[in-house]
Amino acid sequence: MPQKDFVERHDVSFNTFQYWLYRKTKKLRSESGSEQKFLPVELVASPALLARGEPPSVERGTGLVELELSGIRLRFETGTSPRYVADLVGALR
Repeated sequence: MPQKDFVERHDVSFNTFQYWLYRKTKKLRSESGSEQKFLPVELVASPALLARGEPPSVERGTGLVELELSGIRLRFETGTSPRYVADLVGALR
């Protein structure tokens, strides 16, 4: 999702979003000294979908991937760019 669409959807000022994204990215780079690295993760079917009897979908745009990080739960459509997810997670840290 383009940044402008994201800020409109979440009612956030584009300049504020850019500021915090820049600040977090700069902090992460200075702390790590290198690019972000990914760790393997296990994807499991959403308990909410299973409870409703809905089978998990693997087709692009028809299912959700849920990520929980430090008490924050994010949901993405299947097929969302891994780079976008990494940038968002990096901004939230």
